[in-house]
Amino acid sequence: MNLSLLIAKKIAVYEKKSFSLFISRIAILAIALSVSVMIIGSAITRGYQEHISQKFYDCWGHINITNFTPDPSNIINAEKISYNDTLVNHIQSTNHVQRVQPYTLQSCILKTDEGIEGIILKGLYDANSFKNIEQFLVEGKPITFLKDSFSNEIIISKTMATRFNFKLNDRIILYFFSGLNDAPRARKVSIVGIFNTGLDEYDKSFSLCDYRFINHLNKESNDMIQGYEITLDAIENSNQVEKEIFDNYLEPPLEIYSLEKRFGNVFSWLQMMKMNEKIIIIIMMIIALINMISALLILILERTPMIGILKSLGMSNLKIQLIFLYSSFYIIGIGLFLGTLLGVGLCLLQQKFGFLKLDEATYYVNKIPIALHSENILFILFSTVLICFSILILPSLIVRKVSPTKAINFK
Repeated sequence: MNLSLLIAKKIAVYEKKSFSLFISRIAILAIALSVSVMIIGSAITRGYQEHISQKFYDCWGHINITNFTPDPSNIINAEKISYNDTLVNHIQSTNHVQRVQPYTLQSCILKTDEGIEGIILKGLYDANSFKNIEQFLVEGKPITFLKDSFSNEIIISKTMATRFNFKLNDRIILYFFSGLNDAPRARKVSIVGIFNTGLDEYDKSFSLCDYRFINHLNKESNDMIQGYEITLDAIENSNQVEKEIFDNYLEPPLEIYSLEKRFGNVFSWLQMMKMNEKIIIIIMMIIALINMISALLILILERTPMIGILKSLGMSNLKIQLIFLYSSFYIIGIGLFLGTLLGVGLCLLQQKFGFLKLDEATYYVNKIPIALHSENILFILFSTVLICFSILILPSLIVRKVSPTKAINFK
């Protein structure tokens, strides 16, 4: 039988009415709260990153192919390209590519009694182009794509509908300009749907239509497009796919851009949130360590007479040291279990019921998003155990300095 383990169980768990037991419970509570905060903080940070990123991917794909532009964040390129069926087939056959969708863009003016607003029409190629965005449709229906002609239907954002008091089936007039000296061209379109992505800049600026409507307006053939949106099976494969397409299929002036380049400010901001996650984990780890070191020192201090007796009976310093390390391990283990239970439980409740709300106009989401990953939870737990146990070896060395004769008489 492991005598050090047996004694450790008694003084850490089973002994009643001692000051060290009270301190042990405080340490358990501190570790539980620290671990739960680490799990919740990490889940919120990752949830926010994944949720916002996915919204951008749903609206624009993971990768765009357009004519070269010095500024990838410039979404509208004046020079359009011709649809290339061979290129689309090559890209579609590339590993990890799920879908390739052509699109086109056109700026225009929306004039109403409430004011004038500049907007951008995004022309969708066909019904399949609407699949990723359909989840954001809050009213109405998708655009009806006619076989032999373009559609005059348009889908606007909830932000735009609220601002101008638009409703489904309203007919509105859009004004288009070809050049500074050209007279504006007016076109009447019908609102068939209202979407809400929660991405404020997107909802303020973009409306959706049939790409052939834009080409007809510009007197262009239906082969002319702005570029291609490429949707992948996972964002982790973006660099690999981007390199393969660029090396094998693209010719100047075509260029390939990841969405991180096109919306650099947003993705840089999301990337910075990882620093917040690290800061939370470091602070909570320090709190857990301070409480554990305090608990261990008090445990050793209160058990000084016991140390003296065990030394006088011939127990080695290492075995006595292990008693207090085992005791610490019990405290850490119980704290980790309770903290994991509390942290994961609260995260699951938020995932299911979404009781913590946010201002969507400010935070891009209407409730606090949660992303629980088992590997992330295990990393937090193993890191806590490893760091705490490694650091606690130092204060436990005090046992080696205790004199048996002085310790027995210690009060």
